[in-house]
Amino acid sequence: MPEHSSLTELHLQHGDWQLSLCPALGGAITALRFAGLDVLRPWDGSDSVRRSGCFVLAPYSNRMGGGQFTTDGQRYALRRNSPDHELPIHGVVWKRQWQVLEQQPDGLVLGYTHHAEAAEGAEDWPFSFRLEHRLHLDGDALRLQLHLHNLDARPMPAGLGWHPYFPRHDGVMLQFVADQVWHGDADQLPAWAGAVPSAWDFGVARPLDEPGLDNCFAGWNRQARIRWPQQGLELALEADAGLDHLVVFMPPASNGFFAVEPVSHLNNALNQPDPVAHGVEWLAPGESMQRSWTLRISTPPGTA
Repeated sequence: MPEHSSLTELHLQHGDWQLSLCPALGGAITALRFAGLDVLRPWDGSDSVRRSGCFVLAPYSNRMGGGQFTTDGQRYALRRNSPDHELPIHGVVWKRQWQVLEQQPDGLVLGYTHHAEAAEGAEDWPFSFRLEHRLHLDGDALRLQLHLHNLDARPMPAGLGWHPYFPRHDGVMLQFVADQVWHGDADQLPAWAGAVPSAWDFGVARPLDEPGLDNCFAGWNRQARIRWPQQGLELALEADAGLDHLVVFMPPASNGFFAVEPVSHLNNALNQPDPVAHGVEWLAPGESMQRSWTLRISTPPGTA
């Protein structure tokens, strides 16, 4: 696909790390490399944020059932925001241009403000908010932090997360532990939860294969590992408290990527009988929430 000249990248570096972002492309990470290895899928230069390396999910994650939700007796309808999905998906900010608030050689702060009263603003999300994304490289890690502030005069339901795409380098392995997994209905919305079946069990590091996953796991220990044996590197995903759900997306191997997404709430949580029990956080006017995670690189034992 052709490169779009308006989509300017910013570049950060620290030691063996190289990080690139594009504020105009939903604030997305367009490249993350360690010692020349692509740790995230590199952006293809197109105007589709879904072809980038990672983007932010806010103020909700994944799909919104029926394109609507109800709070305090008020029903809110959201418009479809992606031609690839029938339902509203991934929130608002992945479709918006972000501002650069701070920049250093090894760190960056991006910001976005959503005005619900603006033209069509309420059709994407009916509450006003401000979001900041802090990214910082150090010797062995990329640290990311989101800060969401309710600008509305009403309490706002909220959720946060990240949608990283990892490359399927030869022999890539994955490991994470979860208590249960949600099975989807015809609209890929969570229908029921059960024990993790053996085909989806990555409690011990193993090759991805092709389990066809697009599911939300609950009760994970907020630790996941991705290993590229042929490159002799391992990436630890370390999520902080409040990122208690993990969405795992594994399309066919021919696509060349997979996604392991730390998020604060269950898919379609706002349409569950008790959204708070599934991770939705209510922010009073002027109140904020914060979520953080770290991507830490290492050389696993026996590969040095």
